[in-house]
Amino acid sequence: MKTIMLTSLASMIVLGSVGVNALPHCPGGGGHWSYETQRVKVCDRETETYTTTHRDCDYSGHIYLGHLWNTPDIPLSPVRYTSFYTQVSESSACPSSKYMHESGTYWYTKPDGFRTIGWYDYTGTIANTRDQLITETHERVVETNCRYENKVVRVWRCGMEP
Repeated sequence: MKTIMLTSLASMIVLGSVGVNALPHCPGGGGHWSYETQRVKVCDRETETYTTTHRDCDYSGHIYLGHLWNTPDIPLSPVRYTSFYTQVSESSACPSSKYMHESGTYWYTKPDGFRTIGWYDYTGTIANTRDQLITETHERVVETNCRYENKVVRVWRCGMEP
């Protein structure tokens, strides 16, 4: 029994040491560590905090269906609710209203029984519902005093040592 356990332990150690030199991306599993000199960019890095300010403008309200030249197969609502959002610079004011136009197509049946497409338009002026000054804090990394230096790095090579 002792012999079987020692044999099992020895085989696990041998298999474990094979795995150390065998990285999965090498065909056949063999390879070695090598050293090479690489040219790397080195910079002094500093994190800066800065703020930006802008004005949020929200609009919402109803727009109205314009004239239809033909009667749609499925009726269109005479009124549609819509909303709009935009940002302007902090020194600008949000306009008190916004003109909106939305268009699309609808199916209608001609007198001869064939179906075809017509165009619809909803238009109107919607009111400003929010005029808010927003200040946000951001971070950015600034690199200064950049230079190139030679650095010795250890890399894995597939195959045998040259």
